[in-house]
Amino acid sequence: MSRILTVIVMVVVLAFGVFLGTRLNRGDHDRKASESKMVDAYSLIRDLYVDEVQADSLVGAGIKGMVESLDPHSVYLEPEEVSFSQAEFDGNFDGIGIEFDVINDTLLVVTPLSGGPSATVGIAAGDRIVAIDSVSAIGITHQQVLRKLRGKRGTTVHLKVFRPLVGKLMDFQVTRGRISTSSIDAFFVLQNGTGYIRLSRFVATTGDEFRKALASLKKKGMKRLVIDLRGNPGGFLEQAVEVADEFLRKDQLVVYTKSAKNAVEDARYVAKSGDGFESGEVAVLVDKGSASASEILAGALQDNKRAVIIGELTFGKGLVQRQFEFRDGSALRLTVSRYYTPSGRQIQRTYRKGGDGRELYYKDALVNVQPGKLFTDPARFLYLENNDVSVYRTGTLPALLSRPVAGKEFQDNQFTLLKDAGGIIPDYWVSGRPYSDFYQELYRTGSFERLAQRILDDPGSSVQAHRKSLGAFMKDYAGENRLEALVMKICAEKKITFNRQAFSKEQKYISLAVKARLAHRLFGTEGQIMVYIMQSDPLIGVASKVFASGTQSVR
Repeated sequence: MSRILTVIVMVVVLAFGVFLGTRLNRGDHDRKASESKMVDAYSLIRDLYVDEVQADSLVGAGIKGMVESLDPHSVYLEPEEVSFSQAEFDGNFDGIGIEFDVINDTLLVVTPLSGGPSATVGIAAGDRIVAIDSVSAIGITHQQVLRKLRGKRGTTVHLKVFRPLVGKLMDFQVTRGRISTSSIDAFFVLQNGTGYIRLSRFVATTGDEFRKALASLKKKGMKRLVIDLRGNPGGFLEQAVEVADEFLRKDQLVVYTKSAKNAVEDARYVAKSGDGFESGEVAVLVDKGSASASEILAGALQDNKRAVIIGELTFGKGLVQRQFEFRDGSALRLTVSRYYTPSGRQIQRTYRKGGDGRELYYKDALVNVQPGKLFTDPARFLYLENNDVSVYRTGTLPALLSRPVAGKEFQDNQFTLLKDAGGIIPDYWVSGRPYSDFYQELYRTGSFERLAQRILDDPGSSVQAHRKSLGAFMKDYAGENRLEALVMKICAEKKITFNRQAFSKEQKYISLAVKARLAHRLFGTEGQIMVYIMQSDPLIGVASKVFASGTQSVR
């Protein structure tokens, strides 16, 4: 290593030590001792280690080691990762559509992007990708993940995935597609005058997109609104504030951030004067994939009594990161504060620091806390129950987290569970019916897509009469009479054991899944979403019932 390079690297390491020590440890003596230890360790490795080491990789590994000892959302990004990450917010790109992390040498799916190729074939948050195109992914780096999973649209990648919840290895074939960075997948008005907006993420253009969609729906006679945040992993805080602003009066609090060490990071975000939709009824749909900025929006509307929240307990990501860039193009995305809802609820769920803690953190997100684990007598909260869902009316619970004394009505361990779970507690907590293993196998193997294509290619199919009008397709296309035979044939091709009993039990759901994919092929993403929302989504049914009874009666 050249003398100049050695000096530069040592300066970088020392500068980072000063930066980190200044922010994380105000004690002069401790800071200097830590800096000296870091530089000494670097010098020993550089001069005495048995093999040659690259300066950049050594420094990067040191920073990664420090960051890994922190919370699950602080991360060090190599220059290539910074570039890819920025592309996700600034422009479209081709890939398989997942947010990921590498924890303990294992490639973890943090979340599949809504509507993306991975979500389409059934890859789920918490899955471990153990092989890519038959090559082991154990020990893979972040840069290698990006190089292997991004690629030309239309090309395929074969993934071997381990799913901890079921303890199974699964094979997926994912076709790379254009990952759009627009944030609104669909918006339309239902027959009863209820507007619907599907918001899949928060990017730089979300506020503008949302205002345009809202204006369009109002022109079409919208009387009330459903905002769908299911599977939305978050994004820009400021954009969530902009969306919330459309529903809140001037100076109403949206969210605030607080740091234990640096008052500079403390901030309050309030609504400005606006005329978006300040008086109409609003429902927000959430699930365990709704995180970060999604939780800020849901919490702001819930605490200000501007919306009812329907769905599952959300993810619980309430840590604020700032990105500090280094001269070589790499960056440190460091947690600097926490989000709090207007009533003072902390969104972040509990976590354990370190690599093992990170892995457990994402695994726990899959399990999600269910009503039966929180309430001594869940039946007393029961609002609605049918073959598809059980709905618990929990409108009084969010207030308990901002007034802990009131939690005495619950057993101590139950209240602790509720508080530690973080996230946004829905006013109407919905537990859905589980799908059979047979249905999930059809989903995982892309069989619904194959069925849709086969039907479209058949000139004798009844779908041919409905190719030009989405309205006619939704109203008049009732599915294929020979669906069972088609499913049996696809099962034979994909080596899936056909389960007649499971097929009979879930035929209507299989038929609907195929119809939605036909709509996607014929009318685009909005068509597919409309089929689900208008013809099968149980949460829309819950929202309609809540609207009918009056949202102001929730609390």
